Amino acid sequence: MTENLRQLAEAGVTIWRDDPATAGPGHPLVSGLAIGVAALLAELTGPQGGAGLAGADGDVDDAVRGAAAGVAQRAADALRPRYDASGGRDGLVSLEIDPRLADDPDGTVAEARRITELVDRPNLLLAVPATAAAPTAVTALLAEGIGVNVTQVYAPAQVRSVLDAVREGLTAAEGFPPAIVSVPVADVDTEVDKRLWAIGTDGSARLRGTAALAGARMAFAAFENALRVRGWTDLTALGSPRPRLAWTSTQVRDPYYLETRYVDELVAPGVLTVLTAATFAAVVEQSEVRGDTVHGSYEDAHGAVERLTSIGIDHDDVHRVLREKANARATTAWLRLRDTVAAAQRQPVG
Repeated sequence: MTENLRQLAEAGVTIWRDDPATAGPGHPLVSGLAIGVAALLAELTGPQGGAGLAGADGDVDDAVRGAAAGVAQRAADALRPRYDASGGRDGLVSLEIDPRLADDPDGTVAEARRITELVDRPNLLLAVPATAAAPTAVTALLAEGIGVNVTQVYAPAQVRSVLDAVREGLTAAEGFPPAIVSVPVADVDTEVDKRLWAIGTDGSARLRGTAALAGARMAFAAFENALRVRGWTDLTALGSPRPRLAWTSTQVRDPYYLETRYVDELVAPGVLTVLTAATFAAVVEQSEVRGDTVHGSYEDAHGAVERLTSIGIDHDDVHRVLREKANARATTAWLRLRDTVAAAQRQPVG
């Protein structure tokens, strides 16, 4: 383990990756895996993925579902020793399902059941985007014992509503399936900085790069506060582990910023940080870990959010746009995946 990764681990940060190829035993620093549609597409369109679909018969969606389950199975098996050793806290695999179901809670639950049955591994989570339909689906899945990763959670108020749904599901469940709340980071700066440039004043220029970290820290404060209510303390007394918060979209897209800023500036005990290969490499070489950089920052974060509001940034609209863009990207990738699988099915075997 490199010094930077050791320091992050000592500060309570768990590293996840978003590339299925990193889940093997040759990557002992990886404690979990988030398989999004883009990563799934890359995995299934490679030589091995495409070859396995050649000549296959049947419905395209069934074929995509089966192939995705196979990728998740391999990752879950590779991470199973860590899952067992940690008592189920680490070694988890989060799999994104058909994004066309994002606004359909019944469809989401039905698809999650099918995927869970196909994968048949205890360390699987199903990713559910935080649309208006999410609370219903999240509660139902957890009540059935299916772990969830609620993605695209931006605003503090949304963190609270998601955790309410998680608590209801865990209260009704037999056992305690894992739950993660995923907060995207870099995307917020990308969208807000674009709006600040459009405002075009000296004051707006000075606020560039402040939105993502401030919003993430406020989300973390809301996360901790929500877990202090009696319903959560009752569950904890029964042995339920706390849900965990994950930072996603941690790859810097503006060369003006340090490559590790969304890691170094969001260190807090118990968080998960999902890294691309490029950001992982940057953290290993360049990270400047200074201990906890979240607690104690809430007043400054609140002030930054207020300054952005005062200059004309509509945070709710930023979050709406980012969620729509994320769902559109995922849907486009999913449709491309279906086309690729359909083409592979038409190829003769041998």
